[in-house]
Amino acid sequence: MILASLGKLSVQQDLTASDENSTNVIQIAAVDWAAMTDLWWFVQISTIAAGDGSDTFNFSLVFAQTETPLATLKTVLSTGDITGIADKRLATVGRFAAAFNVGKQMKQMLEEDASDYVYIGQTNVISTGGTVSINAGLSFTEPHTIPHEMTTVSNIDNSIAVASAGSGSVP
Repeated sequence: MILASLGKLSVQQDLTASDENSTNVIQIAAVDWAAMTDLWWFVQISTIAAGDGSDTFNFSLVFAQTETPLATLKTVLSTGDITGIADKRLATVGRFAAAFNVGKQMKQMLEEDASDYVYIGQTNVISTGGTVSINAGLSFTEPHTIPHEMTTVSNIDNSIAVASAGSGSVP
């Protein structure tokens, strides 16, 4: 789907070796880039990766000239290969495989190339046998690991307590 504003590129998108592109793309012309300073790109794990220790997972934020499929690409930022399903970035629900402020970089790239590259999307390269489910997107505010979770650090012994909003308990 083509989005007319910044938002979610993938929502609980199940990825395998054959799933190369984000579910959604953002049309560049619809976004006001002139005043952009902070823009966060994030890839969050919604289902733990499966496969084996040699599987690789690579997520890239890209500009594209075509929407379906994303083609003639210019990479904004890539995670590089994350190898092995035991990597904590892939092995924990709610963890980020990527969380980067790309605002200034994207603004500079758009000033140079917005007329040639009209879409923003995400490419995913997963080796054969690997699977993972992700949420991904672009946001003007910093993403948080788990929504509605509060972390408190004790000023006495530096212990950490985590409580979910409304849970009434601390694990």
